[in-house]
Amino acid sequence: MNLIDVKRCPICGLDESKVFLNSKDYSTSKESFSIRECGSCSFRFTSPIPAEDKIGEYYQSEEYISHTDSSAGLMNKVYRLVRKLAIKKKEHLARNGVLEKSLLDIGCGTGDFLSFCKTNGWNVLGLEPDNGARAICKEKDVETHHIDRLHHLPESSFSVVTMWHVLEHVYHLNRDFNQIRRILKPEGKLIIAVPNCSSHDAQKYGKFWAAYDLPIHLYHFRPEDMRRFAGKHDFSVDQILPMKYDSYYVSMLSEKYKNGNLFN
Repeated sequence: MNLIDVKRCPICGLDESKVFLNSKDYSTSKESFSIRECGSCSFRFTSPIPAEDKIGEYYQSEEYISHTDSSAGLMNKVYRLVRKLAIKKKEHLARNGVLEKSLLDIGCGTGDFLSFCKTNGWNVLGLEPDNGARAICKEKDVETHHIDRLHHLPESSFSVVTMWHVLEHVYHLNRDFNQIRRILKPEGKLIIAVPNCSSHDAQKYGKFWAAYDLPIHLYHFRPEDMRRFAGKHDFSVDQILPMKYDSYYVSMLSEKYKNGNLFN
């Protein structure tokens, strides 16, 4: 496998880091990877990482279920239940304080969130790299395009942009964040969900914490990292909220990785 050493911190740019944690890809390849910590700002990032044109191979797992609507198996059933409970809360977050209901969801998966928003009066668009997931969106009458369309969308065209567990996957972090700034309306809202690597669960499970998800999670954010990164791109962080439904699902996977199954 073609792996790339990441030496420069994507937030502060310093070319100096140390190994924070060694873990592995539990869901697909079983290969070992490291998380490094920046010597200046302490941001944590995966290194080495697969080449961008090879990363798709690491998504080919039954546990990566945001690209499918299958309900087979316990984990899929739990995920479907959790997703249904979370979607209403997500739409409420998007709607709160917004007058014009135009929404772009980056990394929209199979489009359940966008479908719900559309039935609640939003003008929606999704961007998604996975062909199979986009096909499912089409069946739900949700307009989606390949993620590359981000760079061709008109300026100031959305009042809300959402990224639900997507930012940690993005290879060109600063470049793409500049594009989000460009397409968002001046008083628009950007909502980002990422795993919190300073959470209680991350400390409890250590290298078995499922939300490290190496190597497809390229970055590992804490609240202070999000504030620093947002400020770098002229955003301000208004709120940081827990996503308890997501945490429950991650904890189940972490137990599986640590103990071999959920019931030890």
